[in-house]
Amino acid sequence: MMDKTKKNAVSRRGFLMQGVVVSDKRKRTVTVQRDLVTYVPKYKRYARKISKIAAHNPDEIGAHTGDVVEIAECRKISKTKAWIVTKIIAKGAGHLVPGQVKAHDEAQRSHEGKEKYRSNKAQEKEGKEKKPDAKGKQHAQKKNIEEEEEQTQTVREEEELVRDEEETAKE
Repeated sequence: MMDKTKKNAVSRRGFLMQGVVVSDKRKRTVTVQRDLVTYVPKYKRYARKISKIAAHNPDEIGAHTGDVVEIAECRKISKTKAWIVTKIIAKGAGHLVPGQVKAHDEAQRSHEGKEKYRSNKAQEKEGKEKKPDAKGKQHAQKKNIEEEEEQTQTVREEEELVRDEEETAKE
C-alpha cells in the first residue's frame, strides 16, 4: 500500500474516489470535482451537490484539466491537501468540455435513497394503516360526538312518543 518510489513519496490510505480535474494551475496540485447526487424523500427529488478536493499531483502522473482521475486519501500534505492522484483513468482535452463533469456524475448516481423510500411506502400499504394526524383525530372525535348526539336524540323522541301514547290511553 506504500507508494515510495521517491524519497519524499506519500503513502496512501483510506478512501479511493474518482473525479474530474477542473484546475491544474497550482504547482503539483490539482482541484478534483465530484458531483454528488442524493435523493430527498420529502420532496421526491434529487439534490445535486459539488465537492471540490485539492489533491497532490505527482510529477510522474501529471494530470491536467479535463482528465478523469482516481484520488486516494493520504496524510495531510498541506493546509488544504490530504489527497493524492494515484492514476489517470481517462485523458482529457486539456480543458473542460461542457457537460463532461455532468456525464461523469451520471455514472456515480445512486438510486439507493429512492429504493429505500419506495420500500418504506410499500410496507405501509401492506400491513400498517396510516396513523391520522392531529386534524384527522379531531375530525374523528367530532364525528363520534355527532353520532352519539343523534342516537340520544332518537331515544328521546321515542320516549316522548311512548309518553304521549300512555297519556292518550289514560284519557
